[in-house]
Amino acid sequence: IILKFVHSPLTRVEAVGVPVLSDKIDISNVRLSFACGCIANVTASRISAKTMQKLRFFGPEGYHAVDTRKREILSLNKATGADGKQQIVQNNIEVASHDPLEEEVRAFVSSVLTRSKPAVSGEDGRKSLALALEILQKMKTHEDIKL
Repeated sequence: IILKFVHSPLTRVEAVGVPVLSDKIDISNVRLSFACGCIANVTASRISAKTMQKLRFFGPEGYHAVDTRKREILSLNKATGADGKQQIVQNNIEVASHDPLEEEVRAFVSSVLTRSKPAVSGEDGRKSLALALEILQKMKTHEDIKL
């Protein structure tokens, strides 16, 4: 999702994953930095008491938080007010209420039937897989951390 929205090369990948209550990674944190200045922080926990699925984007022009579980988006950016001063503006973004997995399958079937370009290309999938593997490798370098 992040690579689809940020149209800029990655400049840095930081990732830490640690076991807490099991012998597997229970909590992980990933920070992706892009050439355009955008930073994406991703945190995942199998043991948190609070269930959430959020993506947060920080960049020179704004902040965007996507809650995929609640299907909400908070989008803030800078704008010049009537008085000429910079201010923070909240953008209202409507999120359609649908099942994302069902939409993914529908898009794939439609692409096959109409022989049209898919929303997510094979190249996009390869880039996502390469990034996921890089993140896992970065987490392995921190395996000696014990809590």
